[in-house]
Amino acid sequence: MPRPQIPETLAPDLLERLCARFHPWPLISGWGLSIESVAPGEAVMALAPTKAVINGSRGNVNGGVLATIADMASALALSTAFDGAMPFATSDLHIRYLEPARGEVRATAQVVRISGRSGILECRLVCGGHLVALSTANFAIKPGLGG
Repeated sequence: MPRPQIPETLAPDLLERLCARFHPWPLISGWGLSIESVAPGEAVMALAPTKAVINGSRGNVNGGVLATIADMASALALSTAFDGAMPFATSDLHIRYLEPARGEVRATAQVVRISGRSGILECRLVCGGHLVALSTANFAIKPGLGG
């Protein structure tokens, strides 16, 4: 199989297919999370926080939720090389929390490098115009798919 690569264009229905697949996913169904857009090698997700993701009286978004969003946005960005499929064996996420997120969070993930065995991505989480987290993720591509 040929080495995976980021396509120049995406199928016109890719965003709709990804939304249909992930928006009803039980883990995130009550979070207020949505896929905003996908482009070749990029994905943007938005979180309009609900009580399910807020840390009590502090009012900030739970850090585990931020990490999950960074991982999901990165996986979606990498999936553009596979027409929306997610043939990843594992992911290794490294995230640094820069400040608490209070309010809507936007996650923008981009492919930094892709090879036959892995994809490396960067994801920026922004809240109120401020960077609140920066992550990198290394996704191992299932054997036989990367050429």
